[in-house]
Amino acid sequence: MHKEGAAFRSLMNAFAISVSLGLQHGVPLEEYVDAFTFFKFEPNGIVSGNKHIKMSTSVIDYIFRELAITYLGRYDLGQVAPEDLRGDEIGSKRATAESNGQEKETLSSMTAVIEPTPKKEVETISYSQMISKEKPSSSPSGISLLEEVKLAKIKGYTGDSCSECGSFEMVRNGSCLKCMSCGSTTGCS
Repeated sequence: MHKEGAAFRSLMNAFAISVSLGLQHGVPLEEYVDAFTFFKFEPNGIVSGNKHIKMSTSVIDYIFRELAITYLGRYDLGQVAPEDLRGDEIGSKRATAESNGQEKETLSSMTAVIEPTPKKEVETISYSQMISKEKPSSSPSGISLLEEVKLAKIKGYTGDSCSECGSFEMVRNGSCLKCMSCGSTTGCS
């Protein structure tokens, strides 16, 4: 028997070989970057351990963002720009060492002045009470936020986002959801 996930691993390996062969035979890296960045599927989300990329929409998206940043200098595809990573005089070790004594003195004088505030009673209210107390804000179209929510409920929007286009115009279609923007469904036909 094969290990769990072997099919995915094999597909990723085949894809990596095909990209490698394409690069060796003259397909520009820019073409691959344009084709595969923002490619969306699971797993996606927060990226840890990378200086420039903090979020990714898929493994393929992450790989081609990293290739674009490393080999093409396309820092626009990362969430952290190189100038944000650069140290400056404000954060240098020399400036910190000189001000350490002064900071400790300032900090101790500040803590002596701060007095605890008296505890206040917290009123518990329900969600419906909170909605009735809020004054509805106006949206750019001139319709209040409360009216927009009611209108969305009347149209049948569920509040879920579409996996294809990202729109929040999903409506119930039998036991599944259908996007009113692009027409895709959540797996039902």
